[in-house]
Amino acid sequence: MNALAMTLNERPTAEHTLDSSVAARGTLSEPSHTPVPLKPTAVMLAAGSRAGGVSVETAWKIYLAMINEAA
Repeated sequence: MNALAMTLNERPTAEHTLDSSVAARGTLSEPSHTPVPLKPTAVMLAAGSRAGGVSVETAWKIYLAMINEAA
């Protein structure tokens, strides 16, 4: 089903959302996990700071929040 063809009363199901996502990317990639240190290195924090346009302290807080959520 094309998202443009949906009527206002229709709601996408989880299956439809997954189908749309797969169609948009072309293939469904395999989920993966990469081991990361519980304490990031200075280089990691600097890279995160630059990428996010935030301070190193904020990058540290973001990193910790992600690690805690994944645990």
